[in-house]
Amino acid sequence: MNPYLKPMKTTTLQIRNMPVAMHRKLKARAAAEGLSMSAYVRRELERLLATTSPEEFLRELRNEPVMALEPSPTEVLRQERKARGMD
Repeated sequence: MNPYLKPMKTTTLQIRNMPVAMHRKLKARAAAEGLSMSAYVRRELERLLATTSPEEFLRELRNEPVMALEPSPTEVLRQERKARGMD
């Protein structure tokens, strides 16, 4: 069986205390795109989760090994300034 044809497990998300204005805006945007509000919000959440959050990025960056640059960036700048007569 094709793994992409398996039924996806789902659950329900309830959002409490949503401001009425926010609900109206979501409903209007969903209608403008011909989607139900559930489909619209699900799509927007998928888009949001497809990107790396700043916190996730920093966590991944901290797990990367530290690299020693040779020559150091400072030395490269010094050499470039000297070559341009800017020292």
